Amino acid sequence: MKISKKLLAIILAVLMMISMISVAVVNVSALAGDKIYCRASFTPTCYMWKKNTEENNKAWPGVAMTKVSGESDVYEYTVPADKFDMVIFSNNGTGQTTDMPYPGANKLYDVDKQTWSDYSTDPVPVITVSNEGGGFKGSVDVTITVKDADSAYYTIDGGTQYAINGSVSMTLGADIAEGSSVKLDISATNSYGTVTKSCTYKKRSTTGPATDGSTSAAIGGNYATNPDGGYGKRKTITVDGDKSDWESSMLIAQGVANDDPRVYAHWSMHEKGIDDYAMYAAWDDTNLYIMYEMANVQDIVAPGEDFPMTQGNLWIDNLPVFMYIYTGNENITHGETADGTLWATGTTLDAHADHVIAYSTNASNGPFIYTANDDGELMPDDLVIAGAQTGINIKWGNGKTLSGKLMGIPKAGTDNKRVAGDSVDATLTDFYTKGHKASMDMFYEISIPLKNLDITAADIEANGIGIMKVSTFGTSGMDCLPYDLSMADNAAKPYSADSSTSMEKEDEDHITVPMARIGKAFTPGAVTPTTPKPTTPVVQPTDPPKPTDPPKPTEAPTQAPTEPEILLGDADEDGFVSIFDVTWIQRYLSGVSLSKFNEKAADVDGDGDVNILDATFVQRALAGIPTDYDIKVG
Repeated sequence: MKISKKLLAIILAVLMMISMISVAVVNVSALAGDKIYCRASFTPTCYMWKKNTEENNKAWPGVAMTKVSGESDVYEYTVPADKFDMVIFSNNGTGQTTDMPYPGANKLYDVDKQTWSDYSTDPVPVITVSNEGGGFKGSVDVTITVKDADSAYYTIDGGTQYAINGSVSMTLGADIAEGSSVKLDISATNSYGTVTKSCTYKKRSTTGPATDGSTSAAIGGNYATNPDGGYGKRKTITVDGDKSDWESSMLIAQGVANDDPRVYAHWSMHEKGIDDYAMYAAWDDTNLYIMYEMANVQDIVAPGEDFPMTQGNLWIDNLPVFMYIYTGNENITHGETADGTLWATGTTLDAHADHVIAYSTNASNGPFIYTANDDGELMPDDLVIAGAQTGINIKWGNGKTLSGKLMGIPKAGTDNKRVAGDSVDATLTDFYTKGHKASMDMFYEISIPLKNLDITAADIEANGIGIMKVSTFGTSGMDCLPYDLSMADNAAKPYSADSSTSMEKEDEDHITVPMARIGKAFTPGAVTPTTPKPTTPVVQPTDPPKPTDPPKPTEAPTQAPTEPEILLGDADEDGFVSIFDVTWIQRYLSGVSLSKFNEKAADVDGDGDVNILDATFVQRALAGIPTDYDIKVG
């Protein structure tokens, strides 16, 4: 039978459409032994199940994945059975992905990019940047390290491509105006493919604010802020729901037990208490660590109301928590958004903040990191990090306070003459001596990557940061650390939706007290730029610029017999030529004040002018590339 070309084309097109439709509706089921991969900055858990059934690989949040040997951030999981067709990755239950169809064996899910791709056993190029972006003051030192790449390069603001051989250190931003940004783009390629990374750095004012923004003094008395001059401690904490890593010297804010809004109205004790007690802080080179304790003394103050005792743990509820943080590296906010306040909490503060971390008590909502924009607003989508991308880890537990005491007033209700603020100077009692069960008290541990706050450990130690933690019952603040009297100013008034509970659940709270400080006390107007000296050498620009008329060796300046011999390229006069001399020349050119600088040694090409070409010649010598100049490396 003869078929016309036109008819044949129509038949083929129909067959292709049928084929495409069949592919679209195929539901892939895993086979036992299949491997599935996930790229993440944390150890992910893999939860798999058969759609429309209760069959799963393990109860939520699934099975902890295993890091792939030789990979810095790739984890694998071997599928145990021939039936699962759905998968979720999470940070042990927080920051979970959406419900995703199983894509087949040897597929890799990238948490940051939220994309699937084929996974190759060939090593993926790895790009590491010592400072991945954010605010800086003066200039910012950055080290790029590349592993498992056949070729790699970086550009600054889309300019010349400079090759990377191992690692390279540089100083950025010294010559740009405050308020401007500089962008670093990095690319690394091998047989696996190309990996890229972009980092943007915004230059901030070198002069800090004259005040921390607070308009009233810390309350003091029983509500100590940074008691005994404590600002936390540099220490790595394992966030695992165990307080054994924490020390009493890390206390930065003290609260009082039994001062939540319920206790100021005798008709509110049937609800759970939101009762912040103490907050502790630590940090290391990677994370900021916060631990806060919460009291539930219902068994002593109102044992007849059973619900808050049997259901007192807040991690079964979705109640918002906010941590307002001031790093000094970003725009200042007081909690506002373009439409009001964050999550409609009605909470604002006088103290300066530039980031807000928001999450719920059961970690089902968030975590989120909000950064203030130029207008001091917190909601712009491009300034929000959400879910697993925050890198935030949250754990909780029950048990006795770190101090071993739980101090408060063992009375509740207006019939006991409780009034807001009565705990400030009152004589307190240790609830544990009253027979209170420590198993009812709660604590949370949280780790927050410093890179997502645009700071380093050096920033914390040189300038300090501020923190204010606010707990809510859904909207309005119910308690905070450090404590502010706004948390109970409407406690004895009835809630509009339910007169048996407190108006504090819906009022607006304006916090006036200072934040607790971590690392160092606030110093008015003082900012110490943290620019650690680079330690890793090796940089080679591709097609580096050359002087239009380089001097011949015989034309190089000669030294008078009485002058000491000059080691060409040794700009910092430490007796040898290294990558530090490149940095020294860059700083000299950017106008940074240096303790010493040898212009004759820095003038490598001898043209009478120290410029970026001289730094380039030193870089070439360090990389083993011949130059026309006698640069003795080592």
